[in-house]
Amino acid sequence: MDIKGKSVLILGGWGLVGRAISFAVLEKQPSKLVITSLREDEAGETEEQLKVHHTNTGTEIVAEWGDIFVRQEYRYTPRAQVNADPTMRKNLIADIFDELTPELLESTAIYQLFTKHQPEIIIDCINTATAVAYQNPYDKIAKVRNAISESRVDDDFVFNVEETILSQAVPQLIRHMQILIESMRIAKTRFYLKIGTSGTGGMGFNIPYTHSEVKPSRLLLGKSSIAGAHTMMLFLLGRTPDAPIIKEIKPSAAIAWKEIGYGKIKRRGRHIPLIDVDPGAPDQLSGDLTKFGSGNWQAIDDKVLESVYIDAGENGYFSMGEFAVITSEGQMEFITPEEIADQVIMEIQGGNTGGDIVGALDATILGPTYRAALIRQNALQRMLELQQKHDTDSIGFELLGPPRLSKLLYEGYLLYRLCGKLENVLDWEVEELSGRAHDLIKSDRKLRSTILSIGTPILFPDGENFIRGPEISEPNFEGVDSIEITPELIGEWADKAWVDLRPQCFKKWQQRIRDLQTAMNRIDEKEHSSYIYRKRKFKLKGDILDISRMVGWVFETEDKGYRIK
Repeated sequence: MDIKGKSVLILGGWGLVGRAISFAVLEKQPSKLVITSLREDEAGETEEQLKVHHTNTGTEIVAEWGDIFVRQEYRYTPRAQVNADPTMRKNLIADIFDELTPELLESTAIYQLFTKHQPEIIIDCINTATAVAYQNPYDKIAKVRNAISESRVDDDFVFNVEETILSQAVPQLIRHMQILIESMRIAKTRFYLKIGTSGTGGMGFNIPYTHSEVKPSRLLLGKSSIAGAHTMMLFLLGRTPDAPIIKEIKPSAAIAWKEIGYGKIKRRGRHIPLIDVDPGAPDQLSGDLTKFGSGNWQAIDDKVLESVYIDAGENGYFSMGEFAVITSEGQMEFITPEEIADQVIMEIQGGNTGGDIVGALDATILGPTYRAALIRQNALQRMLELQQKHDTDSIGFELLGPPRLSKLLYEGYLLYRLCGKLENVLDWEVEELSGRAHDLIKSDRKLRSTILSIGTPILFPDGENFIRGPEISEPNFEGVDSIEITPELIGEWADKAWVDLRPQCFKKWQQRIRDLQTAMNRIDEKEHSSYIYRKRKFKLKGDILDISRMVGWVFETEDKGYRIK
């Protein structure tokens, strides 16, 4: 893709890699370059640097700042402040764990950022795995367990429980990806490239740089796990119709550097205050060692640590000694941000760097095979023979999921039982189909029992009565034992998972059959090209397998559920 004249958004543009990519992109003359960062001063600093160092006046440079992992109203509030406020904290939990509704989507910072700028190209340089995984669930869970063991339930307990919920990385990553893809679709983004991470700088379980006495620490492994999960989601996104082109470049070495200098040293965004302790009055190693100590130290005249440093961007300041060790041969070694930026530009412009993780996964996975396609018909034929032998029809067990599959299969089966060929469904009025299907459910105990036993409720024609078994597949009752019934929810459940005997459902099936017939009638029976043979896969043949053909067509056309690779 040509970058010239395109709108480009760089998430994490202040960071080491983001800054280098920003400069490289700007040289390609995009129409707009939007730089984002967590802090306002960081975003402004990058914006000024871009304007000073480049005379490219044809590009509009815009700086945005704030936390993009929260709703828009919390975007400019420090995360610690959000977590400390009971109302904000509960809202944040709801935003992560509730269903993703249009209202929730539109309230998010990502959605509003993307729809505001309509970026055609997005380069994501945020270390998402760190942002999501480094909330230390182990520490929070330990506090909750201690409070439980002491039978102590107070405000601190509630805070720790909710903090524990918020520290769960996988739900956060899932919600982030849901919001990301839907926002990109609405913004009509055409290309998304992620700068990922291995989590260990290219080293393995033997990495000596850790967060605890355990090597490697659980926290570090959590980051690597989320980085891998993120890659897998990008892999799936790359197989999704109507999604942007998806790529990921994953540096597996230390990244350096942004600046070399002498000055005040920062740790987690703050200067390190200098303290001292009287060596003649040491603490005694007896009794308990407390987390915060005795406080037997003094600040040295409000001084802060100053020294020679090398700025490694998001990884902070390294001393000469630390940099020399971490980048030495056999350790993490290092790669420059400019080298990463060069690969990013080449991938966007259509070059093959060999560094795209999504492409690498595509090239190495095992997909469908020729042999399996050949013997599929034999398997189906054997199952048909066994059905005839045992006088039964094998329709659905609700083991594969989603529940919509079982619902569609059994509704199609009802039509097959009532009308024979599915085309004959068009000869009946929907009210009569509804009534006859209801009669069949009432009279055929084996059929009724099978549907109910697998967890699929049956909604009666009046839309007010239904029958069910001890377990139902929809709704899933997350965290609750009851849900208030509303007409809207009845419609949602019936569409997702319940066998629906209402006339309106059979009207929908009639329209599906008409649409399929129209599509098949466009095919010339005398034409034998590979294109035509591919389209004939849904052609109805008058046998029981028409149910599966019809449901496959529904998934492919209505739900857009088909593979593209």
